[in-house]
Amino acid sequence: MISLVSVGESSADYYPQLDKTFVGGISLNFAVQAKRCGLDDVSVVSCIGDDNNGQLILQKLADECVDCSHITVALGKSAHCKIEILENGERYFPPNSYHQHVLATCKPCPDDLKFIQQHDILVSRFDISYTRETFNAVIRDLEFKGRRVVDFGDWFDYSGQHLEILPYLPYVDLAFISGDPNTIDAFLPIAEKFHTQFVITLGKEGSMAIQSGSIIYQPAILVPKLVDTTGCGDAFQAGFTVAYFTGGSIEDALKAGAEQAAKTIQHYGAI
Repeated sequence: MISLVSVGESSADYYPQLDKTFVGGISLNFAVQAKRCGLDDVSVVSCIGDDNNGQLILQKLADECVDCSHITVALGKSAHCKIEILENGERYFPPNSYHQHVLATCKPCPDDLKFIQQHDILVSRFDISYTRETFNAVIRDLEFKGRRVVDFGDWFDYSGQHLEILPYLPYVDLAFISGDPNTIDAFLPIAEKFHTQFVITLGKEGSMAIQSGSIIYQPAILVPKLVDTTGCGDAFQAGFTVAYFTGGSIEDALKAGAEQAAKTIQHYGAI
């Protein structure tokens, strides 16, 4: 049985148009989607506040049978994001819509690190906008012996500073980054230098993977009605990761990711 731990962000997503709050956050979304894709042993390491949103997060993880025993509950507010949905279903983050709150100061304790090291797959994230985020440190934890999966965020946020990620790549087995076809051109020479499997997500244009210098393309799967794109990238990554590390080919994994993303965009909320 393969075990997976997702380390980082758990949050509450507030939709003012619906006056409703959904549980979300990149790391939590990935864990829930991985569980739905068939992994039996899935955990989250994160930090939440002792507020109502924190209770919503814990209850959702319990409902999804995701281990939340290493989620720290701190005094204060849970991470919180305001999300608006445009007429075409695309999400929009108003200015100053995201607040990390207790997540900004929390970091894995020695007990958390020991727990992480017991898993087969470690999922984390690196975003140049949050280089001080203490959860990034687990990417280069030398004690972890399993497979490492990292979401490197949006290519356009790097503004030409993509070399910032190079120190992390020797540790990473599977790397996701969102961008456009030009992103592929930038990563082709990088892929030749590392063992990392690179996957570039292209939103409604689908996804691409680099394998042995070649490009493998997967179109997005059409749905009857696109409702909300929130969390579709996390769903894709979880679907790809589960398929890839359970013996699927790159083509199988790309398709599995696309199918999971297609399910997600047909309802409000990331999960």
